[in-house]
Amino acid sequence: MKLNYFPLLILALAFFVVSCSKEDDEPTEPFIYRIPVVVHVVHNGEPVGTGPNISQAQIQSQIEVLNEDFRRISGTNGFNSNGVDTQIEFYLATTDPDGNTLPEPGIHRYDGGIPIWPTGFFTSVDSQLKPATFWDPNRYFNIWTVNFGGFVGRNLLGYAQFPSNSGLLGLDANGGDAETDGVVIGYKYFGSAEKGNFPDLHNTYNLGRTTTHEVGHWLGLRHIWGDGDCTVDDFCNDTPTSDEPNYSCEMHISCGSQDMIENYMDYTEDQCMSLFTQDQKERMFQVLENSVRRNTLYN
Repeated sequence: MKLNYFPLLILALAFFVVSCSKEDDEPTEPFIYRIPVVVHVVHNGEPVGTGPNISQAQIQSQIEVLNEDFRRISGTNGFNSNGVDTQIEFYLATTDPDGNTLPEPGIHRYDGGIPIWPTGFFTSVDSQLKPATFWDPNRYFNIWTVNFGGFVGRNLLGYAQFPSNSGLLGLDANGGDAETDGVVIGYKYFGSAEKGNFPDLHNTYNLGRTTTHEVGHWLGLRHIWGDGDCTVDDFCNDTPTSDEPNYSCEMHISCGSQDMIENYMDYTEDQCMSLFTQDQKERMFQVLENSVRRNTLYN
């Protein structure tokens, strides 16, 4: 008996089309920018875990805080329902520039030979320390932890180098040289007291938010008050205009609206900070896609 295979062929083709459509309709995972970090632990000959020669556990606690804050991880201090997941993550590098496995992931210990940094307005850090210790910023995000000395007007917690060639408003085309690229953090403000016993951490800035703030600068964010009065902008439409920084967790009204004291780019205490906004996220994306060194760094 001769069989007619045509209806069977039609059914098979229909099943194939439906199956492909289901696969095509499945949501794709969002891209995550994963950034390798090296922490240059600058000390003056102290044993590991003493003073500025901070422990591996303290460093790991800071990386955890960065990921909690930038990924808005539920159940952590970095979660705020009004904030966004920036889709940016950080991890400690596993190999040095020569490809050797690091005995302490992401850590380079360096005896700087002096008890405090800087001795002046950043000069010794940027002109001496960084050029002597930096790792290729096309491959590593460089963080230096140091023992800061006195500073005019107030204690210095940290500072960052802005990106170059981002195309963003509010940033210079040249943020700085490759050999100085990264952030510098006082060791007393690096890491979280909630994740271990780190007795030298400052009692107000002991939850790792100084580093979150400075990494925000490194990724192109300005201070939320725009470093000026109500006429100055931070170039993010979803952050309220403010006339000055906030240093406490108290609600503050300025420029006709409530300040966003919980934003990481204010100067509030660590316990207040808990969010980035969508416009801040988009600025950071533009930096990661366009800025020299930043656009080759992630994987």
